[in-house]
Amino acid sequence: MTTAMTLSPARSLTWSLPCTADAPARARQITRRLLHDWGLTGEYTCRTEVVVAELVGNALTHARPGVRVTWRLVRDTEQPAVRVEVTDGGPTRSPADTDRDTDEHGRGRLIVASLASRWGTYRRPDRHGRTYWAQIAPN
Repeated sequence: MTTAMTLSPARSLTWSLPCTADAPARARQITRRLLHDWGLTGEYTCRTEVVVAELVGNALTHARPGVRVTWRLVRDTEQPAVRVEVTDGGPTRSPADTDRDTDEHGRGRLIVASLASRWGTYRRPDRHGRTYWAQIAPN
């Protein structure tokens, strides 16, 4: 099964990652260990690892340094969900530059949308960067 229902009501971890090529892999590794410690396995681990890697990879590709990942165990439903927040240091390009880019982008958002039960983004209060979040609940 995917959950242990004896989990404590509130758990979280925030981790700053270096802006290096191996940051998505490191984020997956931390996710796997943390979810195991929380007693969540199977579908939670696999889906959450992919979502974290996508969000961290996007932050590294499109934003300034300063990537921070927060994992939270959410108990607002019968079964716990995992909320992941990836905060970046702000855009490296203006939206107009992104619109002119001929390279394909946007698949990461589609992946996150297909694996998360809810997701979104908001601007940081200090106006330097954004936080992208996804909540992964049982299927």
